[in-house]
Amino acid sequence: FQNIPTAAAARKRLDEMLMLRIDDVDRACQLTEPQRKRLRLAARGDVVQFFEKVEVVRKKFLLVRKDQQKFNEIWQDISPLQVQFQAGLFGDDSFYHKTLRNMLKGEQLSKYSQIDGERRKFQYRAKVELVVAMLENALPLRDEQRQKLITLIVENSQPPRSFGQQQDYYVVMWNVSKIPEKTLKPLFSDTEWKVLNQQFAQVRGLEQWLKQSGALAKDGDQDE
Repeated sequence: FQNIPTAAAARKRLDEMLMLRIDDVDRACQLTEPQRKRLRLAARGDVVQFFEKVEVVRKKFLLVRKDQQKFNEIWQDISPLQVQFQAGLFGDDSFYHKTLRNMLKGEQLSKYSQIDGERRKFQYRAKVELVVAMLENALPLRDEQRQKLITLIVENSQPPRSFGQQQDYYVVMWNVSKIPEKTLKPLFSDTEWKVLNQQFAQVRGLEQWLKQSGALAKDGDQDE
């Protein structure tokens, strides 16, 4: 749970995040009390499922904590759980989200879809601007170049299926690497393009991890 010291505190954090989500939907759709209860029940399933995974990893950790090699390997199990926790558990593949999409009908669904789409686009643009700023540590950009790059990324890619601090940089950079070269390359000099491709090489190997973390659709999945 990173900066959260105990499982109890983590559960409380998830409860707070859930209530914020439900209140957000309520403002758009005017949920009935039975609908709120259905969402809380679905989210409880997500939390139970997550802590069952945590318990499995915790038991593995206790068995290998004195074996340095296996101790290092356990982080392959811990990392996806950290990403999932940061994202809030209630993303597109969660019981909560599926219940919400199946429950809302007519005007409620229309209002929610519009507001959720706008929120995700706004959040994604903010992530893109942050990633471009971080990219400038290796590739300084002129202001005009910077703004064109931000616009190009936003217009040629979709927000991730879920947001999480640990994965957002890699999701955006992975999206940039998928923009056709004929569209992206004219923004850069030959030297800058070589530097950018070095960045792409680092993120292309993370595709499977990004899919496992829920940020990218897995093979065979279809976005709603």
